[in-house]
Amino acid sequence: MNFINQALLKFVLLPKKLYCKNGVNTNQLQNILTAKLLMDDRRPALLMASRRRQKESKKINKATLTTMFVSALMGCLFLFSFALNTAIIAQLTFYFTYFIFMLASTLISDFTSVLIDVRDNYIIMPKPVSDRTMLLARLLHIFIHICKLVVPMLLPGLIYMGIHYGIAGWLLLLFSGLLTVIFSIFLVNSVYIIILRITKPEKFKNIISYIQIAFAVVLYASIQLLPRMIGKVENFDFHFSNSSWLIFLPTYWFAAAWNVTYNLQGTPLENSAAICAWLLPFFCLWIVIRFLAPSFNKKLSLISNTANDAAPATSATHKTIRKTNFSASVAKFITKPGAERMGFLFTWYMMARSRDFKMKVYPSIGYLIVYIALFSFNAKHLSLRDIQEQTTQGRVVIITALYFSSLLLSMAVTQLVYSEKYKAAWLYFITPVNVPGEIINGAVKAAIVKFFLFFILVLAVPGIALAGISFIPNLLLAVVNQLVICYALVYLGNKELPFAKNQSIEVKAGNFMRNLFRMIIPFSIAVLHYFIYTSMPLVILVLIVSGAAFWVIMDSVKKFSWTVIKTGFDG
Repeated sequence: MNFINQALLKFVLLPKKLYCKNGVNTNQLQNILTAKLLMDDRRPALLMASRRRQKESKKINKATLTTMFVSALMGCLFLFSFALNTAIIAQLTFYFTYFIFMLASTLISDFTSVLIDVRDNYIIMPKPVSDRTMLLARLLHIFIHICKLVVPMLLPGLIYMGIHYGIAGWLLLLFSGLLTVIFSIFLVNSVYIIILRITKPEKFKNIISYIQIAFAVVLYASIQLLPRMIGKVENFDFHFSNSSWLIFLPTYWFAAAWNVTYNLQGTPLENSAAICAWLLPFFCLWIVIRFLAPSFNKKLSLISNTANDAAPATSATHKTIRKTNFSASVAKFITKPGAERMGFLFTWYMMARSRDFKMKVYPSIGYLIVYIALFSFNAKHLSLRDIQEQTTQGRVVIITALYFSSLLLSMAVTQLVYSEKYKAAWLYFITPVNVPGEIINGAVKAAIVKFFLFFILVLAVPGIALAGISFIPNLLLAVVNQLVICYALVYLGNKELPFAKNQSIEVKAGNFMRNLFRMIIPFSIAVLHYFIYTSMPLVILVLIVSGAAFWVIMDSVKKFSWTVIKTGFDG
């Protein structure tokens, strides 16, 4: 156990006598907390999920330090709010907005596995441990984890306030921060209850996964965009006036509480908001303890009961039929009957149901949006006329947009072979399939339809509307080139069946080469495409050559035999 967990453990165990008077076994409490904190150190945080790709021999034992370091970085990003040219109450409103959003998102995304952990029911309950000891152990564990998130997240702001507003400003921000933590806990618990009320318990973790993906994207966007905006806020001037709607803004409450207490004066609106900040968090805490927590515990029992049971087949019959009809229609249109169609449908459903696949690939969609925002942020002199007339800058934008979408496709194709349940690959070996390459080809087509065609259509419609019919040959050339790159990744990489390999045994050297190929080759082809963009005969000629290359390499993938197939399953 690292020194931080040791210090926090000693701190929460200081009132041992009080615990004993209330019927808590302090020895059992200490042992339970020690085990939980050790497991926390070995549980990779959401932002360090890529560590799971490493070899199993490398144990994770510094997850706590990593989590605190990332929280401190987020706290530094919050300092952006103090760069605004406005009153301190407005700055603090933005500061607390960032703080509450990031804290609540982190609690949902990074601590969900602990909050909804029902293994205590199987491990501790059969032992002679009282309910009070179990409950206090869970509450103290949550308190310790929140401390490890909140303290480093608040630290940069506390340092700033201590320098500019002295010890009084420092203490007031600390107290306001504690109030926002209580309010954030209320928000998190409310989100859980709302999700469990509007959906079935078996879908709870899927929804939480989407929240985790959204949080990862927002955090990445904050890291990329906020530093670039700091130099552009010098002329930003936003002053809060006595607008009545501000009383409905929780982050304004805490900013007003700091301002009123520090200055010992305020407007009627600020005084009312300060009273809300001082009273409502404790009222929310009472609601959590009195109403939401018991309801949440009942829902937890439903999650544990349905974890190992299949969902009723009739619960989403119409939705399932619609999805089946759509995927089957697409499969009939672009695949041949037999192994290829089976590979397409199997991969289509697995990409939608595999939480591990979604956690690795779906954030890339958000990253693409962030990259587009960055490009728009830096493109100061770009106009629609440039794209319409296909000027030099317009051609750069078009080529970048067309080829940038291939990054998501290549990510999906690369992750297509990995699965946490890779041992289920025995299914392939009991089927009468003579040419496994047909399964792989169907899987690749499923990834193309799901992660490439939609983005191409989104780019094609405005592109044709702005640039006219002359845009179509260049669009087709870009599409075919990216399909060639996609199949080249499959052909030159390891010949593997979909979802049949364990990610932890990935070879670093091979992974580096694939990543290099995935980045360098599309960039190089995009540059060559740029130079021939205005020469229509040359574009058509290269399109024919590229189409022929695509047909040849796809046919080669379809002919993969069992002798070249590799899998992490040893039958």
